Amino acid sequence: MIKLENFDNLELSGLAYGGHSGSKKGIILENERWFLKYPKLFKSMNVLEISYTTSPISEYLGSNIYRLLEFETHEVKLGIANSKVVVACKDFLDKNEIILDYNSLKNDYDENVEKEIEKLTSTKEQTKTDIDEITIVMNNNSYFKKVPKLKELFWDMFIVDAFISNNDRNDNNWGLIFNKENRNLRVSPIYDNGAAFYSKSADSKIKEILKDEFKMKQVIYDSSLSAFSKNGKVINPLKFIEKMDNEDCNQALLRVFPKIDLQKIKELFDSIPFEYNDLPILSKYQRELYYKSLEYKYDKVLKVIYNKLI
Repeated sequence: MIKLENFDNLELSGLAYGGHSGSKKGIILENERWFLKYPKLFKSMNVLEISYTTSPISEYLGSNIYRLLEFETHEVKLGIANSKVVVACKDFLDKNEIILDYNSLKNDYDENVEKEIEKLTSTKEQTKTDIDEITIVMNNNSYFKKVPKLKELFWDMFIVDAFISNNDRNDNNWGLIFNKENRNLRVSPIYDNGAAFYSKSADSKIKEILKDEFKMKQVIYDSSLSAFSKNGKVINPLKFIEKMDNEDCNQALLRVFPKIDLQKIKELFDSIPFEYNDLPILSKYQRELYYKSLEYKYDKVLKVIYNKLI
């Protein structure tokens, strides 16, 4: 069982951190720069049964599952601050480094890329990033040519995010790290996993899902979403994987699937306490739904397609 840390009364780093997943606070922890991610406050209090998302728990679980699958991620610690469950994330940037996220990389002008993107039939009104547009950028953009590993990582993340139900791998939370001093580029560690594992669901809703196999399949499989679209429609990542139309996606599944160890993931869930000083942390209903969703996707989708591919 992990010990939750008390993040109250720590020295502040003075740094501010962006993003839309909730409030953040830069701190100094063990003489290093970290930041706390707080649960996001719901705006529609009259609609939802809980006041805050469980995004800190999702960030902790998602990041550690990536680590179990041997990916480089930001380091995370679970704890309490201001009477809320929070996750501390280590700032992985050195003083001379900045993140070049995908949103920045795709803006690097290339006439051929621009012409190819103009040919796409996706509507201008769509809010999701078109998967075909990303493919064009990754195959032609100068940064992706300099660091080809980034394209491979994108598809690996596509598989893992589908597995952990992370539907928010958007243009702003993956990319490269640029060193301003020596101008070197490297792939960023994986970060921002707070949308994984149904972070907006209350226990009462989860109980109803667990009682009904049809609802369970609907939540885990039929309603699975990603941050990407194709032909103007939001992609269901599990169905996208099942089609086996994209060879890069197929190769990513072949790389990722053999590394999945459900027992180790279950041990990760079991290492988190149910509560801390009467503050709910990870309920038995949450861990049951989270684990069943992983079992379903492992057995019914990923394993089936992996066996077809090999």
